Amino acid sequence: MGKGLGFGVKAGYVIPSGQAEKVFCIADQGNMERIQSLFSSLPQDQVEFCAELIQYASSFLGRQLSESIYYTLSDHICFAIRRVHEGMAFPNALHTEVRLFYPKEYAVGCYALSEIAHRFQVQLPEDEAASIALHLLNAEYETSLGIAVQVTQMLSQMLHILEHNPVFQLNRDSLYFDELIVHLKFLALDQFSRNPIPSGSSHFANLIAQEFPQDYQLAKLVVQPLEEASGLTLTPEQLAYLTVNLHRVHSTHF
Repeated sequence: MGKGLGFGVKAGYVIPSGQAEKVFCIADQGNMERIQSLFSSLPQDQVEFCAELIQYASSFLGRQLSESIYYTLSDHICFAIRRVHEGMAFPNALHTEVRLFYPKEYAVGCYALSEIAHRFQVQLPEDEAASIALHLLNAEYETSLGIAVQVTQMLSQMLHILEHNPVFQLNRDSLYFDELIVHLKFLALDQFSRNPIPSGSSHFANLIAQEFPQDYQLAKLVVQPLEEASGLTLTPEQLAYLTVNLHRVHSTHF
């Protein structure tokens, strides 16, 4: 990409590297074919904005994003802008959950909406920030968008169980609340991605179960919908670590 790169040239012409301001290298041939097909049908100024947004997101999140984000996010944002022009609306039912569970990705989504309004005079709905955040989550952990949605829905269910437990008191202002959310997030990602979990110390798991029996029972209750949805049973070690996190986060001890 660069100013005037295409001026006076024809197909097959070699662009001198010194004239290019930005160069994007796609390693996967399948991704290259998708991007060629997609970008030929999208407005160039919107494509350029999406490329800039992806660079901003990678820097802001401090993570390398999967190269597939260049076509998935570009396709989503360009289609979202077109939907506004055509008067179509597809609300994101996970808006509240995404804002809670993925605050940094959601912040990038809000930044994107502000920039789109400034550059293209198009005001996207607020819940589009959540949709953009889910695409970023997908690219961060190289999962499918379906898994990102499943994880978000499951986090909501597990948090609901904790908040409505008659004994456990969930304190969102606790120093350990954010750590608990991160722990639940990766627990769900592992389950839905079917990543193999190495066996740990059964002695440690038994010790935690004996030391915090009620927290341990609550941990088993919290992960029950996750196990049912994923079809996988958590290891005793996974339950033990969740028990420790639960014990640290609540405001009053059993």
